[in-house]
Amino acid sequence: MFDDALKQAKKASTKTKEQKVEKVEEAKPKKRKSSGKRTDPDFKQVGAYIRKETYLQIQRLLLEQPDKDFSDLVEELLTDYLNNQLTD
Repeated sequence: MFDDALKQAKKASTKTKEQKVEKVEEAKPKKRKSSGKRTDPDFKQVGAYIRKETYLQIQRLLLEQPDKDFSDLVEELLTDYLNNQLTD
């Protein structure tokens, strides 16, 4: 009799664990196709120190240009710099 109760308790415990696993699997976000600069192998994330005020002014200006972000601006400025250096 005690063995039967123990077996039933184990079965109930196993079902609970299985239900928890199913809930965790359901909670995982669906994978979407990677897009953007972060996953694009042609892009490399870099860092630079600039003054806070300069960054804030740039952010304000970029708010008026929704099709351009900070990365685009830095890319444009560095490309222009390279072109000027190579033509001199």
